[in-house]
Amino acid sequence: MSPRFRRVLAAVMGTVWVLVAAVAAAQDTPPPAPSAGPTVAVEPAAAQMGAMLGGAEFMLISERPYDAEKLFKAVLAQDSTNAHAKDGLRRVALGKRPMWTVLGHGYNNNLDASLVTYGGGPAFFTPHGKATFWVGDGFFKNNINGDNPKNPLSFLASGLGTSDDAALRKLTVNATFEPNYKQFDGYIYLNRTFYPEAPDRTLWNLKGTWQRKRGREYYSVFAGQHDSYLQTDLVQYFAPDSYTAVKNKVLTREVGAGGQIPFGRFDFIPSYSYFDYTDGNSRRVGRAQLMYRALPKGGSQMPILRLGATYVSDSGDKPSLQYYLPISFQSVSISGDYVMVTGKYRYGVFGSWPLTGDSGEQFGRYYPSRTLFSFVNYNVTPSHEFWVKFIGVHSGGLSPKLSDVVVGMNMRF
Repeated sequence: MSPRFRRVLAAVMGTVWVLVAAVAAAQDTPPPAPSAGPTVAVEPAAAQMGAMLGGAEFMLISERPYDAEKLFKAVLAQDSTNAHAKDGLRRVALGKRPMWTVLGHGYNNNLDASLVTYGGGPAFFTPHGKATFWVGDGFFKNNINGDNPKNPLSFLASGLGTSDDAALRKLTVNATFEPNYKQFDGYIYLNRTFYPEAPDRTLWNLKGTWQRKRGREYYSVFAGQHDSYLQTDLVQYFAPDSYTAVKNKVLTREVGAGGQIPFGRFDFIPSYSYFDYTDGNSRRVGRAQLMYRALPKGGSQMPILRLGATYVSDSGDKPSLQYYLPISFQSVSISGDYVMVTGKYRYGVFGSWPLTGDSGEQFGRYYPSRTLFSFVNYNVTPSHEFWVKFIGVHSGGLSPKLSDVVVGMNMRF
């Protein structure tokens, strides 16, 4: 670990602890005594209960059944016959039960790399968060095709010969912890990956988020070690970059921060990540989004529709033959996202379309990507949920192109 990365990591971790202490102090400080000023009209009880019911449903969707239970019970304390709250407590009891997940995962990119894995494991829910334990098995393959016109590394095929033809067995053991305390959400991901024919590696991810206004305003700091810079808390199992990166055990260590700041119907979403590669390279990625909330309107909660623009600055020290690394790259894209939650369905689409052309320097010059991320969750029965996630990236010329599909089932027992 380089001295510069250790300094940056120490600064980020210090910020995490300051954030935790500040949030805890703010949450535990009693509210000020009411003043003797003019009398303020009290919100009608029906509106208060409606807000609590909406918050409870959000907590159930967020897999925080114990927080949902508190809100449903608060409603029943005011209205002991409330049918919505009674049904909510029934669903809370189901939400507290352990959950078993099984999944299948497929990936491919224009570097002739592919991944096929499967796995699963249990998840447990407590008043303080969620803990998940998974094991996985599968294969990673990167048989470079010298005749592939979309692969910028196709010229390496003759030099590698048959060494990259065989698939690499890939086994993983994973643990994820998602603690929460009032307005603070934590995320801890630990992974040990075993390659019988390549070096084993330990991957991890830490993230702390202050939800100043849940669902609208938040601030996060994060750090991690990955074998693909695309791996985040949302896509932990993204495939490694290439066969040579796996064989040479090239890892990326990341630190960064981000947030979402509302301005009326607009959301400003900045983020910055610094990557330190174990082969001596480094990378800096900054993003800034400005999104207009077209929906919902009035008192509705769904659907959520946002439209706006995204600016990206992405620059590494030097190009690499083992992974994509832009040099002085910049782009502007049109962005949009749509999310809908109903009784049995949850689905969403997030995408971007570039407005600018290729950018960068020398071998680090690339075209901006057209991206699509979508998910669908369907409750087949109250205790069985089927889900699909898809990621697609397409760029011009020899720039990145990939697809990633995960299909799974959640079962309560």
